[in-house]
Amino acid sequence: MATESYSKENIRGIHSIKEDLKILCHFDALSEFFMVDYYTESGYELLPKPWLEIATNNHKVFLKQLCGILLPGKTFDISVVMPLSLLCFIALIRKRLSLRRRQLSPGNNLPISCKTQLKFLKPKKILELSAMLPCVQKVISDERISHIVDIGSGVGHASRFIAKQNPSCSILRIEAQSTLINKAENIDERFGKASKPANIFSAVCRLNLDSNIVSSFIDILQEADKANGTSFAQPNSRVLLLGLHPCGNLGSFMLRLFKGCGTCQGIVIVSCCYMFIDKEEDQKGGFPLSNFVEEQGIMSLSGQLKEQACHKAEFYLSRLLEQLKDPDNLAQNWRSIADIFLSKRDSKCSRTWFKFKKRSPSEGIVDFINKNLKLHKLTFLEKEEEELALELSVVDQWRTWAYYLVYIVKLSLGVVGECVILKDRLSFLLECGYSSKFEILFDPKESSRNVAIISSK
Repeated sequence: MATESYSKENIRGIHSIKEDLKILCHFDALSEFFMVDYYTESGYELLPKPWLEIATNNHKVFLKQLCGILLPGKTFDISVVMPLSLLCFIALIRKRLSLRRRQLSPGNNLPISCKTQLKFLKPKKILELSAMLPCVQKVISDERISHIVDIGSGVGHASRFIAKQNPSCSILRIEAQSTLINKAENIDERFGKASKPANIFSAVCRLNLDSNIVSSFIDILQEADKANGTSFAQPNSRVLLLGLHPCGNLGSFMLRLFKGCGTCQGIVIVSCCYMFIDKEEDQKGGFPLSNFVEEQGIMSLSGQLKEQACHKAEFYLSRLLEQLKDPDNLAQNWRSIADIFLSKRDSKCSRTWFKFKKRSPSEGIVDFINKNLKLHKLTFLEKEEEELALELSVVDQWRTWAYYLVYIVKLSLGVVGECVILKDRLSFLLECGYSSKFEILFDPKESSRNVAIISSK
């Protein structure tokens, strides 16, 4: 399992983050650009001119090589001469892709005593838990953990396995949605009376994601202790915070909680849904966390960049590489082509185009647009199909190839965006003086948010 561990002394040494921020600053306009606006807003103009030339002159061969070079583990003969600036960009992105690369699947390492629970799990969840639970076990052992709090526990799969392996630990599941807690407790019952964990407790509540998070957390623990006769809130408790894919600001504030709560001795967190970080005006404080990033003058990331940071870049690059074998299958830009037509028809309609039905394999673009017009209770007007054909005729082939270069660069910038978010969070912990590391749990093509942050006091 790949690991990167850092000490407080070399905190600035991990900050290739300065390099990350320079990349994002240089491609600021492109990182905030919506692909659906590619044709109506001339998205190709955002590319450096030497890159645009190489894309339009060598199109398919160039794009195949670019995807292949970016994907770690792929080897390609370089037959297209690329600009030095593009080669430097590729090297920087490959370096960041390697941060979240894991060579081997962890397999099914779940405890034999819990095999009956597997029927409740999807393959992806089995993969995630198989990789994460050994990390959790190590922290429990090293830090002599007595209590575990699973924040954003969902239906409780992680806490159920941990409870079986650690019968002496008390585990509290905190979940804001009562339906998920009810489902978790139903699964507990179906798990079998003989093997049902007796050391799991549940709380339906929402943490205050603000400066009062520590007092909010302690109130929840005290209520749990009062209801269940447990000792989560006792000063001598040694608490582990656990979060498998807490969304948006919840991941950031779990780290703030870890710093502020004296009984919290360890944390294992794999974050996701970066697009929800600081999304609401009344909920800020998710980014930046570290003094180091704040010192660089970066006080926010664009919504588009945070959205892109959630995408499975490796998956989309692999898929594009496969589709380039048959260029007729390259239909990702159809939404952008459709936007030419829709923006002339109704400017509001083009913005609602984010709600769309996907293209069927044998479907032509006219049928594709007609299907999505109906989705918005619209239909083709007289002669509009002919107008669409004319619009398509002016979408030059070179612009189509340039579309895919813009698409690849945006995927790459998303990788940089995730690196900035993760490194900011790790830096926050290191600035507190805690032993902290990244641990890459599984192949990002199997589960895209795959980097755990593990820290102990």
